[in-house]
Amino acid sequence: MFTYMYLIGLLIGLGCYSITYLFAKNTDNLRRVLVVFILGAVCLLGSLTIIGGFEGMPYGVLSVGIFTVSILMAFLGKNLIWKKSVYTFIILIVVLYVSFDLINKVDYSVGKKRNYGDDVYSYTQQLQKDTTIRGYKIFTISEGDKGIVLSLGDKMAGNNIEVLNVKEQGDTTVIEIRTFYNQSTEKNPWIMIGFNRLKSNIVIMDTDGTLYEELTEAK
Repeated sequence: MFTYMYLIGLLIGLGCYSITYLFAKNTDNLRRVLVVFILGAVCLLGSLTIIGGFEGMPYGVLSVGIFTVSILMAFLGKNLIWKKSVYTFIILIVVLYVSFDLINKVDYSVGKKRNYGDDVYSYTQQLQKDTTIRGYKIFTISEGDKGIVLSLGDKMAGNNIEVLNVKEQGDTTVIEIRTFYNQSTEKNPWIMIGFNRLKSNIVIMDTDGTLYEELTEAK
């Protein structure tokens, strides 16, 4: 998510720089850069003071992308060839990254109500009886797809789990989650994540840096 916000910031910065030519064709490069910089500063200020917390972080990253354009144009914007190079480079980077991400995107689904079979049902019931179970367990669900049941343990009672991103890095499936308190009634919060494929290694990581280990056997 943060990478996408940075790339969006780059595009917004380029767009803002380009728009200055519509309203002020004869102004100098420094003033154009200043407009882009001010836009980045407004986004950063809004992410810190208006939104704040984790929710504001993506907009802070977006502002970094805008700042990047202002810095590049401050040094290279005076020369037409270098200016075109900046446009070409940024657009090419965005297109290549998005294309690569779409090609390698992992198809996954998140759910808790759906019937995934007796094994999954029995395990999720056990989680509420033995609330000390913390970590993830892999199951084979419908049509041979894989499913991961992640539980937080009783120390995280009252929390909920949100999947932010799933990506593949070599032979590893990386699952990024966020946990937050929402007065959940579950004694042992859990979530089921279904996948069309899983790599041989799995990393489940919370935004606070917590890593969850695989449970080879239920307690």
